[in-house]
Amino acid sequence: MPAFSRPPEWQQPADRHTALVDPVLTVRQLGRLDLNLKPLVRMDHALVFTTPKGGYDPFLPPRRPTRGEIAAKRYTSVYEVDMGVHPFTAELALPSDNDAFEFTASVDLSWQVLDPARFVVSGHRDVPRLLLGELQQAARPVTRRFAVADSADAEYELLRAVTVLGESAGLRVAWTLRLRRDQEAIDHQRRLQTIDHSAYEQIRATEHGMRVDAEMDRRARQQDRLQLDRAMEYGGRQQELALQQQDWQHALAMRQGQHLLELQRVEAEKISFYQWHLSQGGVQAWALHLAQHPEDSQLVMNTMREDQLRMIQAQMDLVSQLLSDGTPENYELEGPKKLALRTVSDILNQRLPGVPQPPPLIAPTEAQPTQAQQTPTPEPHPLPGPRPAPTPEAQPAPPSEPQGTQPPTPAWTPPIPAEPQDAQPTPTWTPPIPPYPPAPYQGTPAPPPVPPHPPAWQPPPGYGNTPTLPVQTPPGDDGPPDAPRQASAT
Repeated sequence: MPAFSRPPEWQQPADRHTALVDPVLTVRQLGRLDLNLKPLVRMDHALVFTTPKGGYDPFLPPRRPTRGEIAAKRYTSVYEVDMGVHPFTAELALPSDNDAFEFTASVDLSWQVLDPARFVVSGHRDVPRLLLGELQQAARPVTRRFAVADSADAEYELLRAVTVLGESAGLRVAWTLRLRRDQEAIDHQRRLQTIDHSAYEQIRATEHGMRVDAEMDRRARQQDRLQLDRAMEYGGRQQELALQQQDWQHALAMRQGQHLLELQRVEAEKISFYQWHLSQGGVQAWALHLAQHPEDSQLVMNTMREDQLRMIQAQMDLVSQLLSDGTPENYELEGPKKLALRTVSDILNQRLPGVPQPPPLIAPTEAQPTQAQQTPTPEPHPLPGPRPAPTPEAQPAPPSEPQGTQPPTPAWTPPIPAEPQDAQPTPTWTPPIPPYPPAPYQGTPAPPPVPPHPPAWQPPPGYGNTPTLPVQTPPGDDGPPDAPRQASAT
């Protein structure tokens, strides 16, 4: 490999990644024997040869001159020029319309040698300084027209006015620029921005707080309205429930009252039923007892027989006393003696208690009053309710005594015969006898009606009957007017 006989006049120790200021890497003088340059030149570098007449012949990569061309043109020197793209960044201070304030320009450049021969001829050794000088020379008249606060407008106008840089040196330049205010203006604007931001934050917080307050108030009102509606509905339901409970209690009280009235009516019917049967005495009372207790038939028969014997004995004693007593006058004893004889006849013809008796043996001495003279007894009004039908066993009520024949005599009830120990005691108070005995249960036969005025000196019902009291003649001048009344009372 041939070697250069002379060292290079200029050589930069640069590689592909070295930041260059001068793109000319090597400058060499050529002798006549220095014809082989391939081992010493990179393929991406351009070569600029100088001729003896002062001309410059560029050879762009990868083209290289041959030995014949070098020998024929007799080149004297060679320049090795880098053809790469080199970025560069710088900051410039550009004036504004006020000298107290300046623009700060940030410049981003990328330059590349486009015409190596022109660059070598230009003789520039610092490309960034060349470009920044051209930029300042073109930008100062533009930025002088704008205030420091109008950095955006100044930047726009500067980019529009300055278009090409480094064209005279054979360079291709791509650049951009950004204008800023000075640092004090920037700090001031930042402080103002901080204040604005703080105020905006407060305003925004207040606005949102007002919205939040309005929303919370609306929500609270809605909750109150819902609570009131719920309370009203709950109160209405409670009122309806209270009214319904009152209606139920009223209905229950009415139903209980109706049931109580029905029970009282049933009890009253029972009382009337037992009262009527017990008021009949004798056979009626014992028949009722046997209907409820049929196993007591022997006791009932014995008791009835004893009662009948005691009654007969009492009647015999009374008759004996009346017949043996000779103190009163004959006309005074005429009526009682006839009644005593009738009683004796009735005792002799006595049958079992409750059995119908034949007509009386002793007829009244005087004629009975005619039908026109008899005063009909007014029929009492029946009690409300269904009237029971009379049964075949019902006995007709005896006729009342004529008013013109005999004065009314007071009713006399003989003492009630003694009852056995098992029998129930009879009540001391006798209620008024209804015209028709009530029937406590459906289907119970109605008892016969009771005469309103029973005859004088009549034994208890069921223990036989007595002869009909003879019609008394009006007392004469020689007898007392109250003889029948005394005899009756006796």
